[in-house]
Amino acid sequence: MKSSVTKYRLLVTVVAALALAACTKQEGEAGKAEPTEKHDDKTVTLTKEQLQHVALKTEVAALGDLDLTLKAAGRISENMNRTAKVASTLEGRISKLNADINDPVKTGDVLALVQSPELIGKPLELKAPIDGVVIERNQAVGELVDKASAVYVISDPTDLWVLAEVKERDLAALKVGQDANFTVLAYPDETFHGKVVRIGHKVEDQARTVEARIEVSNDGRLKPGMFADVEIVTTVTKDVLVISDQALQSVEDGQVVFVDLGDGKFEKRAVKLGREQHGRVQVLEGVQAGEKVVSTGSFILKSELLKASLADED
Repeated sequence: MKSSVTKYRLLVTVVAALALAACTKQEGEAGKAEPTEKHDDKTVTLTKEQLQHVALKTEVAALGDLDLTLKAAGRISENMNRTAKVASTLEGRISKLNADINDPVKTGDVLALVQSPELIGKPLELKAPIDGVVIERNQAVGELVDKASAVYVISDPTDLWVLAEVKERDLAALKVGQDANFTVLAYPDETFHGKVVRIGHKVEDQARTVEARIEVSNDGRLKPGMFADVEIVTTVTKDVLVISDQALQSVEDGQVVFVDLGDGKFEKRAVKLGREQHGRVQVLEGVQAGEKVVSTGSFILKSELLKASLADED
């Protein structure tokens, strides 16, 4: 009897051990986590529905020209080579004036009559020496004039000067013949164009600037006396890869863009940049000509990558 009990206890012990081992094995297998797919930290994929609800625009990275410019403050002036005074050659009294401020005149038009003691019965005719408009009228009928008095000043408004004050440190880059662009307060969204035709010979004592004369064609909107913000093109870099600076996003290690791979996929690319001018930037590395980069809404793609990265960490 005693031997039977001993055998029974031994059997129970073996069965229990086997059961425990089986449970331990099952728990171990259950405790193993399924391998998770690691997120690609360089690619964002958007569904068709997402694409319909986000404002993304792309542009093709293409070869173009970039300008290197210097900036200067300027003012618009009459072109003194197309400006003339109308003066009497004799002393006398003005008997008639035929023109007023802003009146257009032609060469040879009689602008005023002067009665002079040196002429008997016949008035002296003061004629316009050039085509243009009257920008000054300095006398009235009945006033006495002498040989030094200008009755009128006439100027051609279709050709003006912009007088730009270029800083002394920029003088070495300034050359006659360079293109110049400028804006004025009256038309802030429009850029006007001209060429540098003359550079001053003296540095102004206080401001340390040199005057650069820029010739400008005028359709009537520009007026002498206007202030101008001037940019003179000193260097043109041709056939470089350029994109809009709106495509750039800042990350910890520099600047990136998102390249459209098609089918809702966008790849983050680190870029090396060169010169920047007027909202365009030169790309030295990271993008190839012909590739599409996201120019509007790239911050959305950056946010999507950031969210995915945070989710991986959780």
